[in-house]
Amino acid sequence: MFELMKLRIIVLRFAKAFYCHRAIYAGLACCHGSGCFLTEKPELYGPMAVLYAVLALKG
Repeated sequence: MFELMKLRIIVLRFAKAFYCHRAIYAGLACCHGSGCFLTEKPELYGPMAVLYAVLALKG
């Protein structure tokens, strides 16, 4: 029973960190940044990657 409660607390802490705005914006910046290289269309994905990177750094 104690292990289950401990696991629940750990999962909730990771969930809070995962759903914070910085993590979401950083993930979006990585996705758009990789889209620049994979599709070879930096004019389409580049500005959004920069915007999300700024938002992730700003908090």
